[in-house]
Amino acid sequence: MSEKRTGEMITVESVKAKKTGVSVDLSNGEKLVLSVDSFTEFHLYAGKELTPEEITKIMMFANQDKAYDAALRLLSRDSYSSMEIQRKLLAKGYEYPVVRQAIERLFESDLLNDEHFAQTFAEDVAGLRLIGYNRIVYELRAKGISEDIIKGLSFPREEELKKACAYATTLDKRYYRTPKPRRILKINAALLSRGFDEEVAHQAATSCITATDPKVEKVELDKAYSLAKAKYSRKYQGYELRTRIYAYLVRKGFPYDEIQAIMEEE
Repeated sequence: MSEKRTGEMITVESVKAKKTGVSVDLSNGEKLVLSVDSFTEFHLYAGKELTPEEITKIMMFANQDKAYDAALRLLSRDSYSSMEIQRKLLAKGYEYPVVRQAIERLFESDLLNDEHFAQTFAEDVAGLRLIGYNRIVYELRAKGISEDIIKGLSFPREEELKKACAYATTLDKRYYRTPKPRRILKINAALLSRGFDEEVAHQAATSCITATDPKVEKVELDKAYSLAKAKYSRKYQGYELRTRIYAYLVRKGFPYDEIQAIMEEE
């Protein structure tokens, strides 16, 4: 910290109480805002002379209070893990020792609790976002949650299946005109990408969707057959044409017996 002259005593010019703490103006032009606890620690009052060592210590406390207040503002807007708070405070320019001290204060006052954060994320947040065990664990690790805390979490299978079915139902409405076998494959893949394990994803994809109206599926099959025939008949004929059409309809997810039936009709 720069001073007028090395070793010169600096005087407290004014002390004012504010909503955010106590404002302290010094004779060297510095304006500090301290918490009540930090202010009391130094017994500051207007006219008190301070040594350079005392000023350095007061500045450290002032920075710690600023980092603590910044963390409180973050936590008032959203829920964060301690690692996320640390990253955000470091990004704001606070030094690491100051950040760690602010985080310790938050832990001591129970305003920051990684175990509670992980539990809330695994139950409430994951429930709203409809994500499964694997995604939950991945995101918690990315947020700096320890393996010991993660191992202590519970993921009941019935809850995982409930979330998977809810998401499968949403996709079922979106892909209603898609043939059921193809729809099952798409929904199963989507559930796996959201972190559900293979067993839960398969059960939700097969049991939590509606059956396609046979009339609708027949119309879609006729339409797909006509498109495939028009596409491949430009280059292929006979057996090769039939093979190309058949493969196209299989990729679209139509049942084998229905594909066979429409091709025999032709």
